[in-house]
Order: sequence, then C-alpha cells, then structure tokens
Amino acid sequence: MKRDWELIRKILIKLEQKVDDTPLDSESIKGVSPDIVAYHYKILAQADLICIEDNSTMGDEDFVAIDLTWQGHEFLDKIRSDTAWNKVKQVIKTKGIDLSFEAIKLAGQSLLISLLK
Repeated sequence: MKRDWELIRKILIKLEQKVDDTPLDSESIKGVSPDIVAYHYKILAQADLICIEDNSTMGDEDFVAIDLTWQGHEFLDKIRSDTAWNKVKQVIKTKGIDLSFEAIKLAGQSLLISLLK
C-alpha cells in the first residue's frame, strides 16, 4: 500500500483536535477505506508519531489511534497550516525530491528558519 501524505496530515490534525479520550477508529476519516486508514495508523505508530491500539481479528488487521506522541506534535507543528504544508510540498517538488518523512521535516524546519530571519 502506498503512503498518502494528505491522509497522514488529516489523521494527525484530527488526533490533535480530539477533546476526549475516545480513540479514532479506522472509519473516522470520511471518504477513505478503513483498511487504508488502519494501515496509516500502523505506519504512523512505527514512525513514533502516534500511539495506537491493535484491534485486529483473526483475518482482519485493524487499529485505533489513541493520541499523538511528542514527535507527532513536533511533526504536525511543521505542516499544520495549509500555507506551510503547501509551501513544504512546493519546495520538495521544486528540488526534485521524493516526498518523504525526512524531506518534509527538513523542508518544514527550513521554512521555519527562513520565517524567523
């Protein structure tokens, strides 16, 4: 399955906006297959961006998202605003680099540094 950065950003924002301890199930992102959402929960947990709970059954892998980790908050800070997110994507595309976790972090950090100067 291919990693979807727009979905990843949606998941992180949705987790940050939660007001209670209710986890986000794999059906919480409208218009996206629960299997795809569950997969993204799993890889976000592998990247230490979110905490998940495994709700898998015998033949069906499924996860719920509990909360953001410290690193998840830090990463989201770089891409939360639409303006920053679009700028990060533009910088990466202009440089001919694939959209990757490290590239997004570096581009977000670079954008922040340029804004602070």
